[in-house]
Amino acid sequence: MIFAGEASGDMYGGLLAGALKEGNAGIQISGIGGDAMAEAGVELTCHIRELSVMGIWEVLRDYRRLKKILETAKDALRECKPDGLILIDFYKFNIELAREARKLGIPVVYYVAPKVWAWGEGRIKEIKLLVDKVLAIFPFEEEFYRTRGVSASYVGNPLMELLARTDPEPLRAELELTGEETVISLLPGSRSSEIKALLPCFLEAARLLSAEMDSKVRILVPRAHTISEDLVKQMANDADIGATVLEGRSREALALSDLALVASGTATLETFLLGVPQVVAYRLARPTYHIAKRLFKLPRFSLPNIVADREVVPELLQDEVTPERIAATALALVGDEKAKRAYLEAGEQMRKVLKGEEASRLAARQCAETFGLAGSYRS
Repeated sequence: MIFAGEASGDMYGGLLAGALKEGNAGIQISGIGGDAMAEAGVELTCHIRELSVMGIWEVLRDYRRLKKILETAKDALRECKPDGLILIDFYKFNIELAREARKLGIPVVYYVAPKVWAWGEGRIKEIKLLVDKVLAIFPFEEEFYRTRGVSASYVGNPLMELLARTDPEPLRAELELTGEETVISLLPGSRSSEIKALLPCFLEAARLLSAEMDSKVRILVPRAHTISEDLVKQMANDADIGATVLEGRSREALALSDLALVASGTATLETFLLGVPQVVAYRLARPTYHIAKRLFKLPRFSLPNIVADREVVPELLQDEVTPERIAATALALVGDEKAKRAYLEAGEQMRKVLKGEEASRLAARQCAETFGLAGSYRS
């Protein structure tokens, strides 16, 4: 069984499920995920759009619904009693499934290691007790976990796998882009709360940017499959700036872009690895923000800056997130040739560090070894 709780986890879970099936065509996989996992042949007991919640306040508000989904997942685990359980990020939910699996004697692999290095080490004891193997997607995580007594392996980053498969040319043809336009992509997140907090601000910032740029501007808004189509299209229409809403296809849109406005999350790393200048922004419900800033242990919050251990992308948080501030930050970035060169060089350096075009196959092999699965798994 595989359990993911958000869009990025679904992407990774889909790749991993495909790699597991490649090594053993008869394997049966079920769990919680999204469209990518379903397309890879995973039988879904729940779609991740039902788990699209971010923040302490939001979780408390939806506690009963989330608790019911968790209990249903535990029931499925008890009924299925799989040979192994794979958890992908989504710590608070997934660690409870690990606890249930331990009672049932089911081995547990945690893929996409919980970010205890960002939120403090209080979770390490639970992971040591409940997880048989951690598969890390950032190189520094392997040593972090191993030095704390957790069995861990760095398998590479599956984003490299996804980016290697990205072909933007069909989308370029569909949009009839000539190469003379400035393309700006808006990626406001994969949860409804993120869309409501960030998309109107991003759209207004794009309006300001369009007014300042010499060339014709095309604005693309890739919609995550966890988000209501009506919600995104209504916001885009209300902005009245000619934004094109795409059904998914965020990587293709980014590969065509000259600039991106991005919600903090996996998409910031995708954007960085593609070499697209970006402004990262995030805004939480105020009660959640005041709690989170006491718990978060790092000086930076976007993945490129965390992995690089320095500021390589500009970040705006909470009250800093205004259309004017975003537009000004973006203009400063694209107007500074030295800064753009430094950005591209940093991205190239990170691509070398984040090996990973075979990450899913290596992860599948590690899972097969941990679970004692038959099959031919290569990396």
